[in-house]
Amino acid sequence: MNFLIVNQPLNNRGDEAAHKALVRVLLNSLPEAKLDVLFIGRNQDSVNQYKIIDNRVRYVNVEPLKGCIRRLLVRFLILFPFFVMFHPTARKIIPIYKKSDIIMCAPGGICMGGFQNWEHIWLLLIAKFLNKPTIYYGRSIGPFPITTYLNRIFKKQSINLLNYFSFISLRDSRSANLADLLNVKYEKTVDSAFLESPCAKIPDAVNELIGQKPYVVFVPNKLIWHYAYKGKVSLDGVMSFYKKILDIVISKYSEYNIVMLPQTFNFDDSNKGDVNFFRAFKQYTNCQNLIIVDDIYSSDIQQTIISKSECVIGARYHSIVFAINQAVPFVALSYEHKIMGLLENLQKTDFAIDITSCFDSDENMKKTLSDFSMALSQTCKDEDAQKKAKKIAEECFTKFQNKIIELV
Repeated sequence: MNFLIVNQPLNNRGDEAAHKALVRVLLNSLPEAKLDVLFIGRNQDSVNQYKIIDNRVRYVNVEPLKGCIRRLLVRFLILFPFFVMFHPTARKIIPIYKKSDIIMCAPGGICMGGFQNWEHIWLLLIAKFLNKPTIYYGRSIGPFPITTYLNRIFKKQSINLLNYFSFISLRDSRSANLADLLNVKYEKTVDSAFLESPCAKIPDAVNELIGQKPYVVFVPNKLIWHYAYKGKVSLDGVMSFYKKILDIVISKYSEYNIVMLPQTFNFDDSNKGDVNFFRAFKQYTNCQNLIIVDDIYSSDIQQTIISKSECVIGARYHSIVFAINQAVPFVALSYEHKIMGLLENLQKTDFAIDITSCFDSDENMKKTLSDFSMALSQTCKDEDAQKKAKKIAEECFTKFQNKIIELV
């Protein structure tokens, strides 16, 4: 049984964790399975950092032909969707599709939605036009704006694909609610990282950096790269907000170190690179208790670091996934619907602070900080969220297995 995994997000430890958990569980449950993981013109070091060493898994990084792939894709999709099959890069990857029994879209974020990722759609359309069974696993979808003509084309193609897929699982309640409105059939799940709880050896260099003091983990998010904040909030405004959050954390954990774990790595876009933002933030706050771990350590190591922490305060989705997966207390700073949607699934929204409107007014900012302080004061050890998440993840994977048997 040959699987082809497409649309695997890179350069993010959370997406790495979801990839590794899903592939490792898939290989364990289907020993006869073979997997190709397809990338197009991606940083090879980023691909290497995701690799699972197994002779049943092959990572293929196809070099695209020169030219603006996005501009061509948009034009093709607007005029004649079937033209995606004749794109020069498509002709290089179609043989890989043809030898595969099942196409599987890797777990990830809202490429089919807020970020309106045309390449994401393109790779799935190829599967549709080849009439290949296609799995859309552990994704978030939406929102689908219809302001522009391109918005409307993107929404139309997305809905067509959602109705084509052989199996869909959605990882948060907001995406599920949207699917209900669109009359799309799906299975509820949570992030694929919950399929396992890895434990790795923490490198000596990291142990020396963190030291012997107890610690909390703090993962802010630069935000100005995100479509909902770009142009609406300044970097200084973001820094000021997190400084106020940090002051509240220090007031409760005054004797603790505060460890910052970068979720992103190898980003050419400096707006999305966590390490540089963390360094700038440390300089901005002049807080000596801030410890920045380098971005070279795997998701398995990050989860192990989090497992030994007192609490996680995260404005990155997977920092909260990691905390729940390791049964560590947390407060989520929810910057888009996937975080709140996850916690709605787990009935843990008391520990989620919606920050989407906190920059709109001083009154909103004060309320956000007050809500955060209250949530932080109430955090405690609780394995309930972890148990719920794992149960949902395992039940969905079982349904996925049954569907695979049906398809082949």
